Amino acid sequence: MASASLTLFYAIFALLSSFTLSTASDRDALLSFKNSLRNPEALSSWSPSISHCRWPGILCDGDRVTSLVLSTRQLSGRLPASLFSLTALTVLDLSSNDFTGEISHQISSLTALKTLSLGYNRLSGELPPALGELTRIQTLRLGPNFLTGRIPPELGKLTKLETFDLSGNALAGNIPTHIGNLTRLQILAMGSNFLTGALPSNLFSKLRFLASFDVSNNSLSGSIPPQLGELSSLTELYIGENHFSGVFPPEIGRLSSLEILSAPSCSINGPLPESFSQLKSLSKLDLSFNPLQCSIPNNFGELQNLTVLNLVESELNGSIPSEIGKCRNLNLLLISFNSITGALPESLSELPSLTTFSAEKNQLSGALPSWLGKWTQIDSILLSNNRFSGKIPPQIGNCSALSHLSLGSNMLSGEIPKELCNAALLEEVELEDNFLTGSIEETFKNCGNLTELKLIDNEIFGSIPDYLSNLQLISLELDSNNFTGPIPVSLWSSLFLIEFSAASNQLEGFLPSQICNAASMQSIVLPNNRITGTIPAEIGRLSSLSVFDMNSNFLRGPLPAELGNCTALATLDLGNNMLNGSIPQQLVELPQLQCLILSYNNLSGEIPWKESKYFQQVSSIPDSSYVQHHGVYDLSNNRLSGTIPDELGRCMVVVDLLLSNNLLSGVIPRSLARLANLTTLDLSGNLLSGNIPFEFGDCVKLQGFHLGNNKLEGLIPDSLGRLSGLVKLNLSSNMLSGSVPSALGSLVGLTHLDLSFNMLSNELPGALSGMGNLVGFYAQQNRLSGHLDGLFNDSGAWRVVFVNLSCNSLSGDLPSSMGNMSYLTVLDLHGNGITGVVPSDIGDLAQLEYLDLSDNMLRGGIPEEVCGLKNLLFLDLSENKLEGPVPRNGMCLNLTRDALAGNKNLCGGIVGLRCPMKSFPRRSPFLNVWGLTSLVVGVVLVALSVVIVLRIWSNRSSKNDLEASGDSSKLNSSDDQNLYFLSSSSRSKEPLSINIAMFEQPLLKLTLVDILEATNNFCKSNIIGDGGFGTVYKATLPEGKIVAWLRNQTGTGSHPVLDWTKRFKIALGAARPDFKDIEGGNLVGWVFLKVKNRQAVEVLDPAVLDANSKQMMLRTLNIAVKCLSENPPNRPTMLHVLKSLKGIREE
Repeated sequence: MASASLTLFYAIFALLSSFTLSTASDRDALLSFKNSLRNPEALSSWSPSISHCRWPGILCDGDRVTSLVLSTRQLSGRLPASLFSLTALTVLDLSSNDFTGEISHQISSLTALKTLSLGYNRLSGELPPALGELTRIQTLRLGPNFLTGRIPPELGKLTKLETFDLSGNALAGNIPTHIGNLTRLQILAMGSNFLTGALPSNLFSKLRFLASFDVSNNSLSGSIPPQLGELSSLTELYIGENHFSGVFPPEIGRLSSLEILSAPSCSINGPLPESFSQLKSLSKLDLSFNPLQCSIPNNFGELQNLTVLNLVESELNGSIPSEIGKCRNLNLLLISFNSITGALPESLSELPSLTTFSAEKNQLSGALPSWLGKWTQIDSILLSNNRFSGKIPPQIGNCSALSHLSLGSNMLSGEIPKELCNAALLEEVELEDNFLTGSIEETFKNCGNLTELKLIDNEIFGSIPDYLSNLQLISLELDSNNFTGPIPVSLWSSLFLIEFSAASNQLEGFLPSQICNAASMQSIVLPNNRITGTIPAEIGRLSSLSVFDMNSNFLRGPLPAELGNCTALATLDLGNNMLNGSIPQQLVELPQLQCLILSYNNLSGEIPWKESKYFQQVSSIPDSSYVQHHGVYDLSNNRLSGTIPDELGRCMVVVDLLLSNNLLSGVIPRSLARLANLTTLDLSGNLLSGNIPFEFGDCVKLQGFHLGNNKLEGLIPDSLGRLSGLVKLNLSSNMLSGSVPSALGSLVGLTHLDLSFNMLSNELPGALSGMGNLVGFYAQQNRLSGHLDGLFNDSGAWRVVFVNLSCNSLSGDLPSSMGNMSYLTVLDLHGNGITGVVPSDIGDLAQLEYLDLSDNMLRGGIPEEVCGLKNLLFLDLSENKLEGPVPRNGMCLNLTRDALAGNKNLCGGIVGLRCPMKSFPRRSPFLNVWGLTSLVVGVVLVALSVVIVLRIWSNRSSKNDLEASGDSSKLNSSDDQNLYFLSSSSRSKEPLSINIAMFEQPLLKLTLVDILEATNNFCKSNIIGDGGFGTVYKATLPEGKIVAWLRNQTGTGSHPVLDWTKRFKIALGAARPDFKDIEGGNLVGWVFLKVKNRQAVEVLDPAVLDANSKQMMLRTLNIAVKCLSENPPNRPTMLHVLKSLKGIREE
């Protein structure tokens, strides 16, 4: 008995000792936790003199700590090991603090834990698998933090878990299927991580209590699994901002409790399943930024509880279904950035709760309906960038809650109704880019809450009204209209105005001294107006002014030094005015200045040189400054003198440095090469001397490098070959010498290279052909020598359009490879010593328009292929050693004598010299015998043919009832046995000029020059006949053939001129559909040229041309041109011709 009592005593003692130790250990653990913080003073109320159970954030059961809630206490530090000795804890909430470090595996000792909330901290590292041992836990919130790694499958053991939040971390890998074992789960949030893979199909079968599922903003892919429809308790589904593809499964319609479906920014396609109509509880639907590529389903009208419908940028087409009007609870209807067409359905007027209607950037059309005024709850009507036309309905003013109206970029016309201001809450009105007219003298007078008015790019006229200064306007944009008169002085006294722009109007007057009253003004943008006078010194009081743009006005006088007091100034654009005087030194001290444009004025003196504060990197620029020309330093086209300040090299944000066309002298500062952001450097048109600094080879961002028209000398630095981004290089009109560096061939992005008017020598390096994007290459007026073979060796890879190498000392032959330069339009090689023949390969340059090979030593003939270039407009071959006949085709038909002068051995054509008969080499006697025999046989055959033809002709003549006139007898009495008649029965084998369906036989192709030469300028001695249709002349062609030429006597004789009406009837009768389509050739000559040059009227017969017939004649000519198209498939059939002619007649 005593032994049992003793045992019981020891047991009670041990229990009490353990309880005392646990109590002491909880208190010590809390104090240890406090002392581990970086800011323990945040828990200063945890005083050792007070029981730890009474400390803030602590709950105890007896003396054991069961709840530690310290959220939002700004605590900072790591999670100490002492925290995990609080083994009685059921709630641990340290969320919304600044805890860092990893979650220790010792957390598994908190086995009684039911709630663990560590979100909104900066915890890192991987999730410890030991979390899987907290088997009593019901709420686990670990996001957002910076946790990484994969989700441990051990978390699938937490079968009592109801809320599981891992969102906002950096977790990666797949979603483990073990999550599907958490059968009590109600909230599963894993959004905003880096999770990949597909949604496991077996994830959802056991989660019958799941109400909220969030995996948004990950990198999940694959299709949406049909098993998702098994989540019968689901009310919220967030799957957007992933890579899901395919269509929604029909099983989605089983989610009868679903209230929110958010799936934006995926790759989900349409059409949407019919089962969507079964989502009767749905209140928010967001499918924006998906390639749905379908129309809005009509069955959306069955979603009676829908409050938000967001389909922005979903590639929607079709029209807005009228059924949407049945969604009477709709608050937000967002369908912007699609391809929706048609008019606004009137059923939308039945949406009484609508607060925002956004349909911007679609293809909606028609008139804006007056029923828009029925939306009494509407806050925003956003319909910009559509095709609405007509007038703005004044009924919009009935929208009493309207605050934002955006109708810009449509085709609206008429005046702006002043009834808009009946919407008393109206704050923003955007009507830009329409065809609105009228004045605004009274329009917005009653818009007392108006803060933003945008009327850019309309046709509004009149003056800017005074009452605008009484409104609460923050932004006033009136650009590109027809406003006239001065800017109201009262506007500068506005208390609220921050941005004022009225560019491209016809405003006059001057800037008054009262401009200083605009204390809140940050942006003044008034370019392209007629404002005169000087810039008032009072502008220096605008301490908030960030943008001052007065480009292209008529300002005069000096720049006020007081501009230096506008310390917020980021953009100063005063270009294209008449300002004079020097540039104030004070501008250099503007710390925010990022854009300075003073070009095209009469400024003189030196560029400010003191140590720069402007164009430095700044932390932030006010939004209103919109520095659209960030880094532009433009002082070009003035009369500035002196040297370029070395201090400009410290302006680190300069992107475009433009100092061209001034009187600057001295050397180019090497410091400019330190401008790391330099994209364009233009120093052309000055008096700069010295060498080009080799340091510019380090300006890796340089795209435009312009040093032309200076006095630079020395060599072109090889280092320029390192400028891999260079697009344009202009070193023209200097005194540069030496060779062209082969390193320039590395500039593969270069499009324009101008080395002209220098003293460069030696051969052009073949490496230049490596510049595959070169468009223009200019090196004329140098001392270049050598051959061109190396340069054009790989010319097929060139895209060069302009090549000018004239006035050098180039020699050798023209390489035939030049014919591979398929883009070439201008080729100028005149004034060199080029020898050899003109390669016929040049005839392959189909785009060539200008070719100058004059003043060389070319020999041989002129290739017909060159003359036949269809786009060639200029050809100069003068002062060479060319010989032989001038080709009678293409451009060579219209050459002037000057273009061929100096070639003594050319003949034919415009040269006027008859080409000698070719002498044939002597043949052997044997061949002469055969030749003589062939000649005799030929003469006999010809004689027999003549007899037969005359016999047939005689027989036909005897059957003909036509009377022989005196004129015809005179023509037939010609004694010349070699006479050929130019008629439709001619069997000439000359080259074709016209061969259309109405002509059975070919005609000779003769130019006016040929005719004049052949008839000796229609000499009377060559007349062989005369009749009612004109005079017939004997014409001797260059090759010896004699023809008869009929010179028409228009409007004379017994045959009156047919007027246009009769001619058109003839044409209409001749164009019968039963004619066969016969492929014809080109109607060569001046008709096509006149039509191409828009001179078609000159083709028309002036004898019948009048105001009534002109249009019909031109349209008929157009049909004729189509009939003679060079590409036969493009020619119309005779049936089409007939229809076209009838169409002209009917009109």
